[in-house]
Amino acid sequence: MDNRIFKVEYPEYLTKDEINDRYEGKQVLLTNVQMTPDYSQMHGGIVRYYATDSMGELWELLAYLGKTEGEDFIEDCTVQYIGPIYSTLLVEGGSQ
Repeated sequence: MDNRIFKVEYPEYLTKDEINDRYEGKQVLLTNVQMTPDYSQMHGGIVRYYATDSMGELWELLAYLGKTEGEDFIEDCTVQYIGPIYSTLLVEGGSQ
């Protein structure tokens, strides 16, 4: 694994505000993302990995996890930057 990517030792569900506080300025790989009913905002999720300057590598890791852990593991996942410039792509594995 890229040495700029760090695995969260004890992953837990965090609200959007908690994620923003803990991981500002980093990229995160989130699972179990909870969205508002209209999918306009994220309520929270579980940060599994975080990184600096490794967005592409986090997407590769997510693809790898989908193959090794199964598609259920990566349902409702996203890789995003946490900070003043909002940049995200959401992989919606669950039903809408």
